[in-house]
Amino acid sequence: MLRYRTALAIFFLNCIVNTKSAVAALVVRGDLLAEKQEIVRQINADPTYLDPISNVGLAESHVIRDLFVGLTNQNEAGSPIPGVANRWTTAGNRIWFFYLRPNAKWSNGDPVTAKDFVYSWRRLVDPVNNSPFAYFATLAGIKNAQKIINNELPIEKLGVEAIDNHTLKVTLEQPAPFFLNLTNHFSFFPVNQKIIARYGQNWVAPTNLVGNGAFMLSERIAGEKIVLQPNRHYWDHKNTILTKGHLEQLKIFN
Repeated sequence: MLRYRTALAIFFLNCIVNTKSAVAALVVRGDLLAEKQEIVRQINADPTYLDPISNVGLAESHVIRDLFVGLTNQNEAGSPIPGVANRWTTAGNRIWFFYLRPNAKWSNGDPVTAKDFVYSWRRLVDPVNNSPFAYFATLAGIKNAQKIINNELPIEKLGVEAIDNHTLKVTLEQPAPFFLNLTNHFSFFPVNQKIIARYGQNWVAPTNLVGNGAFMLSERIAGEKIVLQPNRHYWDHKNTILTKGHLEQLKIFN
């Protein structure tokens, strides 16, 4: 049963992580671009949750992947590539060390640290938050995840540790070669603890939200559109081609 659930989760993960975001564009060297590079994308529903641990829809996934980035990203072949972590090592696929980019920052200019990931992953499995993707931590094999979800252990017992500001240690229950692929799932994206503490559930409002992805949330009109603008603090901002992104809800009239 566990093997079946793991395979099912990985299949579902592949469906989700392959959703397109507005981050990247291939530009031929020497091409002259217009000063404004804007894109309009249609989504089939108004995004309900922009909190990575609460998202259950495809529309939300599009936006969240523009606003946040995890330890790893994904290339066109679906293989893990550096995200916030520019490299990683593992001891037998059970203990993993992720080394974060020194220039990784939140959209308010604060550094993204290993402690941010510890906070965010604990928040994912915390029973108080009732995240629909908390079970991903169990399927990933993170030590004590299921016991924490079952309220049998405190969140501090989760197998994730900040060795220093730029080194994250993850301990699994048993070797899991597929764990690295799971780190690209949005439920494992970091969120800003200070902002959540300050604004509570309203931390995802356009004037409050602080992310670490290529774009920032600049405007949102419920049921109509979402407008994104480049995050100048993003570690790879120089390769962000778009100057603005629009996501508009597709309206069907009978």
